[in-house]
Amino acid sequence: MPLSAIAVESQTEKLSTVAVATAVNILEAIAGKHCLIIGDTGTGKSTIAQWLAQQSNSQVKVYDPDASIDEWQGLEVIGKGGNFADISASMNDDLLEMQKRIVARATDGDKANTGKDLCIIAEEFPVLKDECDIAPMWLGRIARRGRKPKIFVIALSQSDSVTALGIEGDGAIRSNFRYIRLGKFAVNHAKRLKDEGLVQWLQSGKYRCMVDDEPCQLPDLTSYKAVIVRVPEKPVLPSTETPEPLDIHDSPEFLEPEKPVTGGLKSTILPLKDAGYSDTRIIKDVLGYRGADYQKGRQLMTRILNDAT
Repeated sequence: MPLSAIAVESQTEKLSTVAVATAVNILEAIAGKHCLIIGDTGTGKSTIAQWLAQQSNSQVKVYDPDASIDEWQGLEVIGKGGNFADISASMNDDLLEMQKRIVARATDGDKANTGKDLCIIAEEFPVLKDECDIAPMWLGRIARRGRKPKIFVIALSQSDSVTALGIEGDGAIRSNFRYIRLGKFAVNHAKRLKDEGLVQWLQSGKYRCMVDDEPCQLPDLTSYKAVIVRVPEKPVLPSTETPEPLDIHDSPEFLEPEKPVTGGLKSTILPLKDAGYSDTRIIKDVLGYRGADYQKGRQLMTRILNDAT
């Protein structure tokens, strides 16, 4: 539901009346659209991108050549360490996948791609555009044709100029994006619209932005975790003795609960299963159980799946 209207009192003599800014619901505003999130470093672009991707229950992958080990936890990150060749190869794969989905849809209709939503986060797209020759073409093709085959892009940038994005002279691409402007970019855009009441509204509160020409109140994401939440603690064996390896199928007692299966844990794991992630990948990369602890992760995974049935 749209957020309620927010009244902003004018602080100038010329604007003696109350200017009302009706904040749009960001999820409704971007439904079925690609997104371009524009803001300076530290304005929360990456966090907002992860949060938006999570709301759609999509499979998510990230193009970020500068990602650290602590960023994008639990997500598939391509290009770490400045590996632009990997990013270029994956972008080419995206275009091939889009074509396969278009062909499947021609044969089987929309059901061919049901449950296969793919959200691609492109961190600092102007950098990708400069380093990956395929990037402008990739962005243009997915912007024009990605919606029906369920492939969406969230591109991040510190500039909203068409030159920085590599889409100069192509207004059709821009029309397929929702522009989410943060911080000074939102204020400057409101000034270009000559809406002083909107400028004051943006400056008078937290988590406020512009979605195209409309004001938007974002949720407070200061405590938001990454899209995939790792289990903070590992089960601890009560004995110091090293147990013999167990086959969990032959040893039901090994599945005795050591930690409760919470709703938050299920809401994290089950969408990944629906998206086609293997149990092994979830246990190792999401739950964080590796090596000697793998069987404990298998135990927890089995309980999550059993609890969902």
